[in-house]
Amino acid sequence: MASNRREFLKRAALAGAGAAMYQTLGKGRAWAFAQSPTNLRKFVTSLPGLGPSAKNEIGQYIPLATKHSINFAGKATDLYNIAAAQFSEPMHPDLPGKTDFFGYADLTNFDQKYLAGAIVAKRGTPLLLSVTNLLPNRHVLPVDPTIMAGPNGLMVGDLPTNRIATHLHGGLTPWFSDGTPFQWFAPTGKHGPSFMNVPGFPALPGTGTYYYPNDQSARLVWYHDHAIGITRLNAYAGIASAYIITDDFEAGLVSAGLLPDLVGIPLVIQDKGFVAGNVHRQDPTWRWGDPGDLWYPHDYEVNTFRGGVGNPKGRWDWGPTIDPPSPKTTLPKVSAIPEAFFDTIVINGGVYPKVSVPPKRVRFRLLNGSQARFYHLNLYPESRSNPGEVRLGTPGPIMYQVGSEGGFLPAVAIHDNGTPIPLDLKTDPSGSTAFPDGPFNLLLAPAERADVVIDFNEAPVGSTFILFNDAPGPFPGGDARNNYFTGDADQTQAGGAPTTMLGHGPNTQTLLKITVSAGSGDTVDTRTWLSQLNVKLRSNFLTGNQPGLLFHDRDPSVPAFPFSGAVDRMLTLNEDFDEFGRLIQTLGTFTQNGVNNQGLPTWGQPYLGTPTENPRAGAVEVWQIVNQTADTHPIHFHLVNVQLIQRQAFTGDPTNFTAGDPIPPDPNEIGWKETVRMNPGEITTVIMQFNLPNLPTAAMRDAVSPRTGGKEYVWHCHILEHEEHDMMRPLIVG
Repeated sequence: MASNRREFLKRAALAGAGAAMYQTLGKGRAWAFAQSPTNLRKFVTSLPGLGPSAKNEIGQYIPLATKHSINFAGKATDLYNIAAAQFSEPMHPDLPGKTDFFGYADLTNFDQKYLAGAIVAKRGTPLLLSVTNLLPNRHVLPVDPTIMAGPNGLMVGDLPTNRIATHLHGGLTPWFSDGTPFQWFAPTGKHGPSFMNVPGFPALPGTGTYYYPNDQSARLVWYHDHAIGITRLNAYAGIASAYIITDDFEAGLVSAGLLPDLVGIPLVIQDKGFVAGNVHRQDPTWRWGDPGDLWYPHDYEVNTFRGGVGNPKGRWDWGPTIDPPSPKTTLPKVSAIPEAFFDTIVINGGVYPKVSVPPKRVRFRLLNGSQARFYHLNLYPESRSNPGEVRLGTPGPIMYQVGSEGGFLPAVAIHDNGTPIPLDLKTDPSGSTAFPDGPFNLLLAPAERADVVIDFNEAPVGSTFILFNDAPGPFPGGDARNNYFTGDADQTQAGGAPTTMLGHGPNTQTLLKITVSAGSGDTVDTRTWLSQLNVKLRSNFLTGNQPGLLFHDRDPSVPAFPFSGAVDRMLTLNEDFDEFGRLIQTLGTFTQNGVNNQGLPTWGQPYLGTPTENPRAGAVEVWQIVNQTADTHPIHFHLVNVQLIQRQAFTGDPTNFTAGDPIPPDPNEIGWKETVRMNPGEITTVIMQFNLPNLPTAAMRDAVSPRTGGKEYVWHCHILEHEEHDMMRPLIVG
């Protein structure tokens, strides 16, 4: 693991002498991190909802894709025809002009809006998705040509920048429809070595087809881009949308009055940066968008220059100036960065939105769709003396979590809004570091979801609440420049933002304002509702509608603990420096992979390395994954859902280590997940079964990847900058 991984704000001395020298030592590079405009008012536009009837004051909403019914492979099948294209949309009244995006749009009406193409599917009814690539040749964001894009030295710069690969995140899909990184295709029809359209379904060049059996219990999944080398850019540019699977069990909960409705209010939470009018003073080499467009970092801002001089605006360690150093090198002019944190919160495309709710139980489906930012959420009353701020320490209405990304939980997890982020002040007196094991209220890593019911029955009409985030970025050891809130310090001399003014951004703490409107409350009291709902949730696991837990003690809805049995795979999360001296994250095994370019032992394996995770179809496996880095990594598994069994402290390295006492999962981690937080210095134990989807034709069942010769999936970190460089490995099921 790289030493000195995180530096917080630089000392005042560096802001003086170091700043005077850094232009010379940086050889003219613009070590710049730009901030969004500071005049964006909070809570002036409403939350964009599903469909035109839910548009807000500036016309934002999430368009639903248009369903067509066909017969395919002998089964009634839903067909959706969409395209990926460029468009512009107003994002906030205080932004100059519209913002350029890439995104999906339904081909029936071509209604181009942020997160367009949302789909509500039914369990047991398969779905065909046809995606036509209409993207322009030039990307709207900076593209690093030096990122790996294939074997034999193939780089992103050798391939079209308008490639896409649609991944149904959380879907039980056949490998050829999984949208893995080498399944990309361009508008011309050029495609990656793993690309295959649905056997038996015709498609023109420049179109990708996907078959989703929808043989899963009710849950929120989502679909987004996954093309090799540009996933982080395409997803940030807007190529993503929601995909909700419903089933009869969920419909029964609604009919019985135990869920408010079938779909709920989606909350896709993201952080974005917008180009300010003074962007060329902040970022002199910026050339990808006008004021109001998306901003994305493109300089690798080193902590220390050659000669050991500190950079007052540095953010990341650089191999040539680390001890021991990696070989001396020159950074690319447009460079990938280790992780991206932005200053403006966007929910469903709305910037700091507001929403009105009735005085009853309301269902929200939360998705962390950010690049790297974690959200630790509490609901607090709005301050009367400082509108737009919260009354810290005063809990708002309770959040009852009924589901996660793997579907319904076996019991409700209660978030009572009484737990601020726990800080490790002994290790970091600045207050920028959290304890990664909690306790938490509701913590969401990138790609994690939470299906919650918030009880507003006791809230007076007209009362207001704010969804509040206090997670540091990165997590758990933060950099104060990545956390924006009213009255924060002016950090412009260190590459950060000026002080945030009351009622305005930049702000990453106050996310959503909720106002309770007039209306009737629920007829069933909360205690009775909760008791009846828990009975139903448990029965969902007992009947098999939700698969029973793999590691349990006689009751398939209750996990066993602790685990001390045989382990099938011991794996690692690693961090080294690449050939340019940039931080690079990798997955690996317990077999040492030689030494890195610092001459230190490494266990990391590149994505292109020989596959090592090759489970047999139907096999049940227990994996233990050791995190040797300083970050919590949200590890996402394609194909399978996993049961999180336990976490343990880890000391030593894979050749000689000691494991601490087991820590059980949090209540909202019990059940099924496909994105699991893996904390620094810990072993995480998960169990899964590698069942392949049932497919209707032999051609679909027998198809294998032309690249690997198997059923090709992947597992990876869902911090998108980590995934891209190079924290991803093949998962080949045979």
